Amino acid sequence: MSGPAMGAMFVILAYLAFTLGIGIYTGRQSAKSSEGYFLAARELGPYVMFFTLFATNISAFAYMGAPGGSYHLGVGFFGYLATTTSLAAVFFYAIGYRTWLLGRQYGFMTAPQLLGAIYNSKGVTLVMLLAMAVFTVAYMLVQPIGAGYVINAITGGAVPAFVGVLMVLVFITVYVFMGGLKATAYADLFQGSVMIICVVLAFLLIVFKIGGPTEAAHNLMAVHPELFGRGNFSIEKWISFGLVIALGVPVFPQLFTKYLAAKNPDSLKTTMTLYPIAMIVIYIPVLFLGAFGTLVFPGLEGKASDSIIPMLLQNYYAPWVGACVLSAVLAAIMSTTASQLITISTMILKDFYIPYINKNLSPDKEVFVGRVFIFSLAVLACVIALKPPAAILAIVTWAFTGYAVLVPGVLAALYWRRSTATGVICSVLAGEAIVALFAFGIISPAVLGQWQACVPAVIISAVVLIVVSLMTNHSQDEQRAIDEKHGFMDTIFKSQNA
Repeated sequence: MSGPAMGAMFVILAYLAFTLGIGIYTGRQSAKSSEGYFLAARELGPYVMFFTLFATNISAFAYMGAPGGSYHLGVGFFGYLATTTSLAAVFFYAIGYRTWLLGRQYGFMTAPQLLGAIYNSKGVTLVMLLAMAVFTVAYMLVQPIGAGYVINAITGGAVPAFVGVLMVLVFITVYVFMGGLKATAYADLFQGSVMIICVVLAFLLIVFKIGGPTEAAHNLMAVHPELFGRGNFSIEKWISFGLVIALGVPVFPQLFTKYLAAKNPDSLKTTMTLYPIAMIVIYIPVLFLGAFGTLVFPGLEGKASDSIIPMLLQNYYAPWVGACVLSAVLAAIMSTTASQLITISTMILKDFYIPYINKNLSPDKEVFVGRVFIFSLAVLACVIALKPPAAILAIVTWAFTGYAVLVPGVLAALYWRRSTATGVICSVLAGEAIVALFAFGIISPAVLGQWQACVPAVIISAVVLIVVSLMTNHSQDEQRAIDEKHGFMDTIFKSQNA
């Protein structure tokens, strides 16, 4: 390994070790009880909550896909992103607050558990568990692959991609295994800060190498004035993209876990307020870097432009500098993977293993079994990362649409007393069936023109929910459960308005 590659490797290992230390140190006390391990004892304060939601949602797309998009489409791509992230922040509170209220009162620890309990329906729990688990497990399994490619690129190919995958997975698994959600949340606090600092640093380091922001903008305007325009975004694309992100992101199961772990409503309010601001801080610099990249590396085609920021850093600086800045990409991948790992383990334990395999599992054994699931999922991720099956990659491609069709059922459970368990189940099945028809090519996306499949899928999911709920009646147990949960929330809201 050459000297520059060794320098880059040292930076990567130092970053991984520091993240590991934070996770283990902060999570050492919370791992003693089930609620402490899986939900950080429901004590996540405002700023930890903000950073853990922010870091969990920021994926490698922000540092690779977004600048790659602006390379071809221009900085108008920001409008595409800003609209959706702002709407997602509204849903954080609309869904998150009622979730927090019910979780605090009844001790719910997962989204399927909560939604099923509202209707006293095992069917709702199982359908939500299946839908969330399929997309989340697939999403989690491919995340480390990106980390492997990043480490391979940072070290100039000295570290093979599969070694990078194993490195990242080992570090993530250790701190999640040891400290649970609290370790994950505090590691996210650090990694979210790294993401923001590094993206600003990357902007400054690169822009001042190409003459400063003013000169770079003038040069870009002279060569590619179209990159400063609104871009070729039709209203159909705007609405489609807005639906899939604004609706899909707030119902990520790993975000439900964070809603349930909040210390108080202020944690959710702070997140809703700061999240759009953080998106501006992240996306404006990377989108301008993507557009400015056309001045230094013109003519890139397709996915080649996704690497424009690493290419610019490697063009002007030593590998260890690029490694420092590109730690943001590792932070994005690691934070998302860690949150998914603890959340999936919690859902398997609480929504499947305990109800159907070991109903008599004692609370002091729950952490042990949860850790077994975490370790098993990590091993599976290692195996999958070496040669990801095409089926898993296809599921990930449609994951956001798959999440979005759950929103009508989630909102109905939290807001509409007249909705029924049958209506929610049929809504999810109908919506996911539409997604599957498009995903497997049974229906060609061409029939939608510029619309995306999420639009008919969400509409059909909502229509089925309403029609079936109005055509079916609650059983006595279902009505009792709905009255209890909604009555509790109504009492809280009335006391707040008094």
